[in-house]
Amino acid sequence: MAKKEQTASTNDKKQKNSGKEKKPGFFSRIGKWFRDLKSECKKIVWPTRKQTTKNTAIVIATILVIGVFIWILDAIFNLGITTLIQVVA
Repeated sequence: MAKKEQTASTNDKKQKNSGKEKKPGFFSRIGKWFRDLKSECKKIVWPTRKQTTKNTAIVIATILVIGVFIWILDAIFNLGITTLIQVVA
């Protein structure tokens, strides 16, 4: 009886293994990745020249405003530290 159960469980294992799909090879997966990459690149919508110019101007203006803000804070802190040193010394 034990022999039949063992044979039955072995047959069940063989059926489970035969149902598995084989994993594609390394180069097949690389090829699929490049095909997917190519199809995704076709979906890219590039900005127009006008949009790019507008965004660039916004970035430059923001950098200038923040730069002036930091420059003013630096001057204020420098004045404060200089005054503090003169008072203490």
